[in-house]
Amino acid sequence: MARCVCFCTALLNLLGAWSLAQEERWIRLLEDATFTIAFNPQNPQTLYVGGLGHRLYRSYDGGSHWDSIVVDFPGGAAQFLDVFVHPRDTAILLVGGSGFGKLVRSTDGGQTWNDVLVPEHAFILPSGASIVAHPLHPDTIVVAEYIGPGWTAPRLYRTTDGGLTWDTLIPFSETIPNCAMTVRWDSLWLIVARCDGAIFASPDWHTWRQLTHLRLPGYPQESEIPDITFVPDQPNLGFLAVTFLFDTTVGGRSNGGLYRTTDGGHTWQLFAFPDTSLWSVATYWHRGGLEIAVGGFTLYPDTLGRPLVPGSGIVRTSPDNGQQWIIHDEAIPWVHTEKIYRRVWRIKYSPTGTLYIATEAGLYARTPPTLVPSATISIAPAAILLQGKEWHLQAPCTGLLRIAQLTGETVLQTWLGTAERRLLSLSTLASGIYVAELLYSGIPRHRWILLVL
Repeated sequence: MARCVCFCTALLNLLGAWSLAQEERWIRLLEDATFTIAFNPQNPQTLYVGGLGHRLYRSYDGGSHWDSIVVDFPGGAAQFLDVFVHPRDTAILLVGGSGFGKLVRSTDGGQTWNDVLVPEHAFILPSGASIVAHPLHPDTIVVAEYIGPGWTAPRLYRTTDGGLTWDTLIPFSETIPNCAMTVRWDSLWLIVARCDGAIFASPDWHTWRQLTHLRLPGYPQESEIPDITFVPDQPNLGFLAVTFLFDTTVGGRSNGGLYRTTDGGHTWQLFAFPDTSLWSVATYWHRGGLEIAVGGFTLYPDTLGRPLVPGSGIVRTSPDNGQQWIIHDEAIPWVHTEKIYRRVWRIKYSPTGTLYIATEAGLYARTPPTLVPSATISIAPAAILLQGKEWHLQAPCTGLLRIAQLTGETVLQTWLGTAERRLLSLSTLASGIYVAELLYSGIPRHRWILLVL
């Protein structure tokens, strides 16, 4: 027993002899206009990027080399605002956007496409996250439309067979556009943010109740919510971005900015960047804590003779949950001098920690900190000694639990639907040392070193 404990301790010390260096840089990966980014959840090196003119970009090596995929025909003004990769069968893709008029589906990673949702009006996806799969039932997918036909109430479209067939939901009677969707992972609630500041939740992905209604200035002329996200490890913690079009203040109240909730979405407070037009927000766990990233947006090159709304070209990150913010604006190698082309349509972390921004000036990436030797930093993974083939796991959040050998070969995968203590059978595992990871959307959130006797 003592020898096993000593060996496990030595292994942790070995893994703990590495830490994160703070060197990082921005690089341009694509020079063409880009609007969204999606990752293969089973292979984060595979990226899909939505472009302009029926064009989709695909990379198998994290962005070093790209294929250009044309859907239907090249050219036109269609903007692919959302690209969805099926979490279980990653050859299945769903793509839609603005000026495209429909939702298309591929079952071979983008080689061929079929129309699967063609509404009777000019179908427009919101520019925030608008295609969401149920974490426990990934064939159940919901798509939000921005506006309804003839400015009637916008609809949600739902499939339970991975996108082959769809039914229609009209959860709200008002004609207010939908802006963004996300999932609150402790409850599996589907959250929808409308452009008037109203936020709704559905526990069954069918029936809805209103959580709150943000008091945004001057809607619909001024403000909307283009992005909303909840932190998987702390599901009561969430962030949303507010953008605005013209005046920075309406009736003496601030406009735009980053809002935060600490009670699961029932109440929101302005957290950072008042009077700043934001379009996107993302979070990522690292050794030092929670990093937050935001991207800015300006709709028009001029605002009827008034000063340009502050937003385009603004990229900020906070490595410590919002206590301090790092300015990246001038560190990004922009290819356009006009700031209007620098609006950040989507900001997203890859599972490896690389931060990507999709802009009309191109696709840019901030390389993550590199691993360098350090004898002073303790290792993050916890050491677990199992004398039997059962693990009383305290899951800090929902997600995919993956157990692999030290060679990297996966030996067990299971979905943890709730953040709670559960008994996990490891009867199929031989005695030895394993690495366990809890992943959310392909991103490792927690790690353990398992010594199975």
